[in-house]
Amino acid sequence: TAGLARDSMIMLSSIISDIEESTVPPLRLHMVERDPLVASLLTDAMRRLDILADVEKNSNEGNIAKLANCLTMEEGDALSVLESMLTDTRSTDSVPYPPDIIYLDPMFPPRKKKASAVKKDMAMLHSLLGTATMSENKGESEEAEKARLKEEQKLLAAACNAATRRVVVKRPANALPLGSLGEEEDDDDIPAPSYDIRGNINRWDV
Repeated sequence: TAGLARDSMIMLSSIISDIEESTVPPLRLHMVERDPLVASLLTDAMRRLDILADVEKNSNEGNIAKLANCLTMEEGDALSVLESMLTDTRSTDSVPYPPDIIYLDPMFPPRKKKASAVKKDMAMLHSLLGTATMSENKGESEEAEKARLKEEQKLLAAACNAATRRVVVKRPANALPLGSLGEEEDDDDIPAPSYDIRGNINRWDV
């Protein structure tokens, strides 16, 4: 659910100045992206980040080098990666298993109709993945919605099982919790958020 890594960079940038430089970073942020095209863009971005880190080696600040040292990514399905964490407890060079915190930023539910413009990077992502709006065919949209909800439920369950401390889910401010059908009797098996942090546009369920 890495997307274009905007949130990953924001999270790391907010604390990067407090991270001491070392061979083994005290914090690792590992991104997973399943779409091959988006993953290719991320791979190229990571390559360029490494180049900038090499150029910055003689700098006193070295924040780019710290970012490069903490940040990793892999192409794959987030659900499969999470499920593998439950069976493979080995610590690797890329990410410690199991992770302390899992941050889920799945593609937001498609809009029922075109409304206000989204940010340029998100517009590009929607265009690449074809997820901007719902199908006008009612049957197709209902089946797609059922499949999306089922996948979300599996993803959330796997994340809750894999994380040792907490799971954070990014949602539109007025959307239902991840995987929720909106019916109390149908949501019994879905972990309810302990609390949420709200912004004007987005909400973070914890």
